[in-house]
Amino acid sequence: MIFRLFLLLTAVLLLRPEDLRPELAGMHLYLVLIAMCLIAAAPMVVGQLTPRKLGDRPTTLCVIGFFAAAILSLVARGWFGQAVYDGVEFAKVAAFYLLLVAVLDRPERVPSFLGLLVLVVGVLAGLGLAQFHGLIDWEVLRPVAQVDYDESSGDVLAWYPRLRGAGIFNDPNDLSLILTTGILACFARSATAKRLDRLAWLMPVAAFVYALILTQSRGGFLGLAAGIVTLVVVRLGFRRGLPIAVLGGIAGILVLGGRQANLSLDSSDTTQERLRLWSDGLALLVHDPLTGIGAGQYADEVGMVAHNSFVQAFVETGLIGGTLYVGAFVMAVIGLWRIGRFDEFWENDRRFTSLRPFVLAMVVAYAAGTFSLSRNYVVPTYMMLGLATAYVRIALPSPPASERMSRTVAARLILLGVGTVVFLRIFTAVLVRF
Repeated sequence: MIFRLFLLLTAVLLLRPEDLRPELAGMHLYLVLIAMCLIAAAPMVVGQLTPRKLGDRPTTLCVIGFFAAAILSLVARGWFGQAVYDGVEFAKVAAFYLLLVAVLDRPERVPSFLGLLVLVVGVLAGLGLAQFHGLIDWEVLRPVAQVDYDESSGDVLAWYPRLRGAGIFNDPNDLSLILTTGILACFARSATAKRLDRLAWLMPVAAFVYALILTQSRGGFLGLAAGIVTLVVVRLGFRRGLPIAVLGGIAGILVLGGRQANLSLDSSDTTQERLRLWSDGLALLVHDPLTGIGAGQYADEVGMVAHNSFVQAFVETGLIGGTLYVGAFVMAVIGLWRIGRFDEFWENDRRFTSLRPFVLAMVVAYAAGTFSLSRNYVVPTYMMLGLATAYVRIALPSPPASERMSRTVAARLILLGVGTVVFLRIFTAVLVRF
């Protein structure tokens, strides 16, 4: 019962029926459902927050720590009212993450959750494509007009529509991330399905890829490329998989063409605009390197969001929050990568163990996609991290000492945070052109 209720909660969250149908506005379906889920699963949710359980799941510790650092960044500025307001919003996102990890507690539930994602993405893609091709006319789904200008002359270089969805996927870039997730979820279900069902699970992929192309999102394309490379390398090994992945990436660039495959660093390209945003933001970090400029303040200080979740995390929440944000993804990826070393993992049925490369690819794809998008405080980010944590939790219910949080792991996370900032500064300084 709890699992079915959680699946309904996830569907409502991602589809946002209140945005699609005005007559449902004001019903607060998501808040009602998450309250019901929290009441039903309260012991399982609270149980994850004990010191022992947090030590068992480093990704969860990093997620909770990041939200605490985000609130701290506001308190440190003396913005107590904003800290309370944002703290409530952060709590909703953290609650969804904890619910996902708590409810996704059996091997057979992971394929069911991935199946739901395919269904939801199918609805999002179907509605977006129907609007794009004039089959329906819903204002909320009307394509975004992308206009590219020549910075020196002001002349219009190109104009084209970009596919978008509804609700939290109203931005083409957000839609591209969930489409990438849907594509990899299709591959996962196909690889673990019975023979007659494998083709059925692959059928939506063509529509998802077509929709992804119409979003014209570079972040989505980079995310999908990173996910496919990860999947191929994990399944075939570095020696065989990497050359195949590289050739596939080149073929993808040739097939896509257009804006998504154009990663030019020319001063007139939007890539340079984003590099300048990163550079301007990172320059602010020196004023308060530990707690940052305050969660949600990047746009106020620089003029726009960073369009890079990792830059935004460090600038807004400082080295403390940025390290925890990067650490959440790194610990999720490491956890998924290393569970294959343990005999306990392989004691699960083959359908469950076969999903590991796909779940890993989904997390890597999302992280790569957010390298050019700011998505630090939204539910889909923590849905990916929660899926990784839940999978590892099912595979290793009682993790060995090497997989738990320790002083050594904490020290490595600190080095990771400092190293990431240094990398971002050097990367930006080398490529940016003012």
